[in-house]
Amino acid sequence: MDGTSHVPSPREFLDECVEFKRAHSPVGRFYPAFLTGKLTPGQLRRWAMEMYHFVQPGIPALTAWLAHAPATVERESARLIARNLAGELGFLAEPDHRDLYLRFLAGLGIGEEEAKAHLPFASTIGAASVLCAFCRSSFEEGLGSFGLGMEMQVPGRPNGAAMILKALAHYDIPEQALEFYRVHVEAEEEHGGNAEQAVAPFVQTAAQQALVRHAFRWTVVALAGMQTGFDAVLDA
Repeated sequence: MDGTSHVPSPREFLDECVEFKRAHSPVGRFYPAFLTGKLTPGQLRRWAMEMYHFVQPGIPALTAWLAHAPATVERESARLIARNLAGELGFLAEPDHRDLYLRFLAGLGIGEEEAKAHLPFASTIGAASVLCAFCRSSFEEGLGSFGLGMEMQVPGRPNGAAMILKALAHYDIPEQALEFYRVHVEAEEEHGGNAEQAVAPFVQTAAQQALVRHAFRWTVVALAGMQTGFDAVLDA
């Protein structure tokens, strides 16, 4: 984009991101099997341990992103992201989300040491690494990666946590072990909304938009790759 080119407004930029995300919905064999209750217990356990290695670095990544917030210049964006972090750490309505995921694993008979010892797929490693790298790089890149790439909701697309919660009803899992996904049904909507509200001050120039867009697109592609990578669970 040269100096004479049109710089999209924040709303136009967000619309562009939504359409990119809509166009990169993952396609694969795993989720249709999962959503219809066709996974074996072993396959469900394998997926849960894969997700442990994506959930585990989430709070450190969010903390690193918040550390880049220019709070002395524009405080509201920092407050919105801090609220997301407070929810993840268990300071709002629900317990620490990491603890809730460990409770989910326990409902499948998996201890944390077993989950730690599990070697994840390259696609899972890639998605977690992309998220962590951008969140540690700059506030704009964290906004594109964590805020928009992962948490922004696509209008008309089913809430991801709600779909997983519905799928898990097919399997023999204790009710209390499902709290991680239950709280994320609401949390995903709030966190995505907070990220959208935080965007405007950081996409005012072509250079800012390039940073956010780059991190956003890489993250969307990496997350889609992780989700289609779960097809290997069916082949194990």
